Amino acid sequence: MRHMKLTRAVIVASAVFLAAHIGGKKAYQASCGYEMAEQTESREVISLTETIAGQYHICPETLQALIFYESSNRRTVVSRWGDVGYMQVNPRWQKGRMERLGVPDLSDGYGNILVGTDYLVELCRKYGDISLALVAYNKGEDAASHCADPWEDEYSRKILELSEELERMHGK
Repeated sequence: MRHMKLTRAVIVASAVFLAAHIGGKKAYQASCGYEMAEQTESREVISLTETIAGQYHICPETLQALIFYESSNRRTVVSRWGDVGYMQVNPRWQKGRMERLGVPDLSDGYGNILVGTDYLVELCRKYGDISLALVAYNKGEDAASHCADPWEDEYSRKILELSEELERMHGK
């Protein structure tokens, strides 16, 4: 039985390694449901993030990467903690922001990305660093305050790596 588990692990690792080298394209986590950056794209997400990113002066590809990791580009998904939509915004914690921005429904793609981006930009201003802002977005501000090296945070690093790959794909 132990040998069988080891064999499966070797097969999975080999498949990920091979996918990483097909056509010289960078592979990503197979556990997130994709292997190539092209698989993370959604026309609706790209359109909405381009619009909202322009309003907030933030990289749209960073928003696209965050959205993919948070919801796999699913607009109406709800987590077991009540986080809603593309950016997994929790209405309990963002009620005031939703009211200020005029967003009554977080399952609306535009409203969800607007609220999530507004919060992320606030965190960027507070921490002065997108990596720390992503740590705070994912794990809370206490975690960001105690984070010595945000590049050691897997969530932050993966989003920024995917963001960079998406920028290259978009010719930026």
